[in-house]
Amino acid sequence: MDKNQTREVLFEKTQDGIACITLNRPDQLNAMTLDMYDQVAALAGQCSEDASVRAVVITGSGKHFCAGGDIMRFKRLMDAGQELPQAGVIKTAQMAMAVRRCEKPVIAKVNGSAVGAGCALALACDFRVMDENSRLLSGFTRMGFSGDTLGWYWLSRMVGMAKTAEFYMMGKGFTAREALDLGISSLVAPAGRLDQEAEAFAAKFLELPTRALAYQKQMFNLIAYPDMEAVAAMEREFMPRCSMLKDHEEAVNAFLEKREPRFTGR
Repeated sequence: MDKNQTREVLFEKTQDGIACITLNRPDQLNAMTLDMYDQVAALAGQCSEDASVRAVVITGSGKHFCAGGDIMRFKRLMDAGQELPQAGVIKTAQMAMAVRRCEKPVIAKVNGSAVGAGCALALACDFRVMDENSRLLSGFTRMGFSGDTLGWYWLSRMVGMAKTAEFYMMGKGFTAREALDLGISSLVAPAGRLDQEAEAFAAKFLELPTRALAYQKQMFNLIAYPDMEAVAAMEREFMPRCSMLKDHEEAVNAFLEKREPRFTGR
């Protein structure tokens, strides 16, 4: 079993060829740092090129998959009067596109909640495996943000624009059962069985023709996701603009004060 790890992202590869990328900030609910975006992107590219890897699992350590972006970073930028740098938004898109373009089947093992950029990362994967207590949450609107990590794009191709608008604009989350019914999730494991069910799901790809699956993914991306770069370009324009609005300031303060935000449209 090969292992390679940093403090914030763990990587492990079994002898059978299943690679696992684990977000590893459990005390912060795996909220992602700028370095983590880079690391996940690099590992997805590494798995794509490694002939010994036949399937990839992305998950989070601890109780939750990922809480999204680091809100304390948003607070620091806000207090300094600085807008959200485009560079960080670009990194989220690069991570998501690296996962989407990985030539191996990529499975999101969604433990607990996947929120914001974490939810979009799960949506960028080919498959999502959840347990009965897992949830997908958009998160961006409650932070006064338009959204990044191409989450809108991935979800709209799965469920159409009406449900995507409800999810993102209205902030309506999906339970594991709702995600299964909508075709977002491939299976829902009983509580306490997620690891075993996800391992069995990933193992199915060890019996399939890996190169043929890679060619299929290229065709899927051409048909379903031809505008990845254009969507990413819009995100990197809109997110910094949102970060300078009063509504974003109110969202961050409300979160830290554990109260509901009062948006004014400014």
